[in-house]
Amino acid sequence: MVSAMVASDPSLGAPLVAGLPYLRAEAVYAVRYEMATTLDDVLSRRTRARLLARDASAAAAPSVAALVAPDLGWTDDDVAREVASYRASVEHERDAAGLPTTPLDVLTART
Repeated sequence: MVSAMVASDPSLGAPLVAGLPYLRAEAVYAVRYEMATTLDDVLSRRTRARLLARDASAAAAPSVAALVAPDLGWTDDDVAREVASYRASVEHERDAAGLPTTPLDVLTART
């Protein structure tokens, strides 16, 4: 099914998160067929982007939220809320573990 989605829309064959093997089509698939309902659900559970590349997933959060927004019926405010919630959760996780802020974290704090 994912390959069919990419065949019908080649932009869905692009990476979901830089440096990881997940495709944009996988996020759309998760929302349409696996009942993913939040950005965190897509990036943490339907893919393992948060586990494998926490900071990169936070940087990709706005584009992933925008990608799944039409299927979830999200408004621009919903997208902003999902991104803020996801990034806050990632930051809390990093702080709780005592991990250092990386240059990518600095970049995502500005966006």
